[in-house]
Amino acid sequence: MSGSGSWAVRSDGKADGIVLAIDFPGTGRREAGFTDLAERLDIPYALWETLPPPFAHATMLTGADWVDRWMAGVEASGRPVRAVMAFCAASPYAAALAHRIGALQGETPDTVFFDPDIPEEFFLYWQYQQIMERFLPDLSAEETAAARQRGEQARENAEDLTALGTELIRLFHEYGEPACRRTGLDDERTAEFLGGFTTYVSFVCGSSQIAAQEPEMLVASWSTATAVTSASSGKAGKLVAKDITFPDITHVDLLATAEVAAAVSALLK
Repeated sequence: MSGSGSWAVRSDGKADGIVLAIDFPGTGRREAGFTDLAERLDIPYALWETLPPPFAHATMLTGADWVDRWMAGVEASGRPVRAVMAFCAASPYAAALAHRIGALQGETPDTVFFDPDIPEEFFLYWQYQQIMERFLPDLSAEETAAARQRGEQARENAEDLTALGTELIRLFHEYGEPACRRTGLDDERTAEFLGGFTTYVSFVCGSSQIAAQEPEMLVASWSTATAVTSASSGKAGKLVAKDITFPDITHVDLLATAEVAAAVSALLK
């Protein structure tokens, strides 16, 4: 672990410099992560991945809060950053971080997006529904249906993604706390579980805030970035300087495929 505790070292490097990877690593998620990619990369630099703050004391961070947290670790390391990468909805963070690092070190690092996207209301509601149904099996069928219906209503009524996130956190705690009790989790484990969802929603909403508040920076970053895209990549993956596409690879396997690792290694050498 490095810096302020906001980064985890996924692989070491022989050359001076680091490559940063932005994602929200979590137990049980379907998508491959940067740990999978690190095992297959052949680059001379160390690979660091973002870490969330402790779940048990979760708070709703802003997009700027997240970037400040990561920058503290970069500045404390004193090491040059060669590239910034991001997976899916974390892409706006990579743009903002690369911009900040460029101002710090006098040279903007390369930016690489994997299936880049900017989170919207449906994405967050879908994640809420998936997490609710996968990780709260002790909810009754009636409770699950009610949680889904109230989440959909929240999506329809929310003014923006942050407002939706705040309401989905409230609903998740309302249904999640009794479900955790039924499984026998103690207070500490329950706080960590519920805090994990709060932190994840904060991460997603913060990315959307960055995109909304710094559109010129975002456009400038996208215009010079490289996107590595799968069969299910959206339009955002086509708005970059270079698109390396893998039409036979699914989104969930993108970071765990040898062909992708080889292409990224060639980019970063």
